[in-house]
Amino acid sequence: MLKVISQRFLQLIAVLWGVSTIVFFLQRMIPGSPADTVLGVDASDINKIEWLTKYGFNEPIWKQYIHFMTQLCQGDFGKSYAGYLSVTDIILPRLWETIQLATVAFIFSILFATFIGIISAAHAGKFTDKASAIFSLLAISAPSFIIGPILMWIFAVKFNIFPLMGNEGFNSFILPSVTLGASLAAFSSRMIRSGIVDVLQEDYIRTAKSKGLSQFTILTKHALRNALLPTLTVLGMQLGVLLSGTVITEQIFNWPGLGSLVVEAVQQREYNIVSGCVIIMATIYVTCNLLVDILYRVFDPRVRLS
Repeated sequence: MLKVISQRFLQLIAVLWGVSTIVFFLQRMIPGSPADTVLGVDASDINKIEWLTKYGFNEPIWKQYIHFMTQLCQGDFGKSYAGYLSVTDIILPRLWETIQLATVAFIFSILFATFIGIISAAHAGKFTDKASAIFSLLAISAPSFIIGPILMWIFAVKFNIFPLMGNEGFNSFILPSVTLGASLAAFSSRMIRSGIVDVLQEDYIRTAKSKGLSQFTILTKHALRNALLPTLTVLGMQLGVLLSGTVITEQIFNWPGLGSLVVEAVQQREYNIVSGCVIIMATIYVTCNLLVDILYRVFDPRVRLS
């Protein structure tokens, strides 16, 4: 187990190095200069040259890269160009907002998927199962920029049940978390349903039935546990996606999270903020994948011994 974790950790470092390198060079390839955005297009050439010299943009690209990677190894993302604030201080409050939203969306996805998956498996091939399949297909197919505005119009505009935008308390989490978690919940519910249906054909399930156990006990205590293993990988990867920044959903609901910060930073050519956000997103994603790999080996002896 320790050897596997060490190998995965080295892969994590390699992935983060690759992401950091790609982000650095892509930003330098974008036409235009950050000095134009920070100082304005009407600024004199002398002022622009002084600004570029101050932040090292006039140095050879390899020197800029070495300085960039040296800062990253020290855990320093630099400062913002406009406000001269620490990028870390800018990112952390926005990251916390995204973590809260993603956590609520993830919990909603698990609860909804488990409930629908059990109901569908218990009524496999019947009307309830077919209705849930249609609903899941619609939820998986519909992107968040479709689901979000529909939920906003129904529950915020027409019936005024939940806040329209921003973070004004717990009620503000409902609409964006449902929007964010709808696709994951629908996909996971079908996986849980298929897993339970397969498990119900096993010999030990027939033995449990012969002992007179109720269908609810068989489904929840025996079938669900084994059916959740294939779903674990999907849930872990999707948790990384949710935590890595929910750009579209945050833009729709004006949520002050990491995803909306990336959009703002790109528009303002804040290279340090963009780099910091992308690297943190990548770190969260690959860490979640590492944890899923570890959990899979903990819960499934076949994987542990392979």
